[in-house]
Amino acid sequence: MSAQIVPDSQWKAPATLDSKESMKRVQDIIGDFDPDHTMKYYDYWSQHYEKDLEVLDYTVPDEIVDGLLKFVPNEKWRESGFQVLDIGLGTGQMAIALHKKTGYSGPIDGVDGNEKMMEKARVKGMYRDLKLHLLMEDSPMPNESNKYDVVVCCCAMVPGLIQPECLPDMVRVVKPGGYFFFTTRSTDGNQGFKNRVDNQIKKLQDSGHVRELMTKIVPQYSWPTAEDKSEKQCISAILYGMEKLKATE
Repeated sequence: MSAQIVPDSQWKAPATLDSKESMKRVQDIIGDFDPDHTMKYYDYWSQHYEKDLEVLDYTVPDEIVDGLLKFVPNEKWRESGFQVLDIGLGTGQMAIALHKKTGYSGPIDGVDGNEKMMEKARVKGMYRDLKLHLLMEDSPMPNESNKYDVVVCCCAMVPGLIQPECLPDMVRVVKPGGYFFFTTRSTDGNQGFKNRVDNQIKKLQDSGHVRELMTKIVPQYSWPTAEDKSEKQCISAILYGMEKLKATE
């Protein structure tokens, strides 16, 4: 049965103890936190993160790769010199999805603000270079401009983490003709934040730096409900896909 995306106010309780505990950890990170608080929380969450993703049927990395494959054909992923950057890489779920769905085995660099999460990605052996860096508007990424064929940011642009005003810096590292795909929450409580995302995208489009290729609502976390275990409900996200048109000076 396909997952049903519902408004925040209509969410029903998860059916199992595992899903209740996982949902609580997800809910605890939602909101406006200062960076120190957020990183301390991720120190704790790193111990449970991958189990929570499994329990809550987290498939957003697959959705991002499926979106990319509409514009980046399979043979492109095998070209010499093709490079990927994963922003807010967490424990490396994007690298797993890329390899699984495209067979890509080329260089993937990563940026994340939490060392304990990033260490779990490092041991997977799928990244070339990992940089510990908390991306903020006044703290741009230590990555070269106009470098990467594909840049992805999976579920890290949320109120407690990467802010919409960082989008120009994220686009900066994409090479002209390259692609930038990312998500943010598409829930009732995130509409103000999403409006800021849309405003930044409009500015990037108006300046001629990008063109928007697609948007799609996707399930971010889902769970069987206590009322009816055959029914699944979701926290939804919106997937954005863009192509970079000109170099960032």
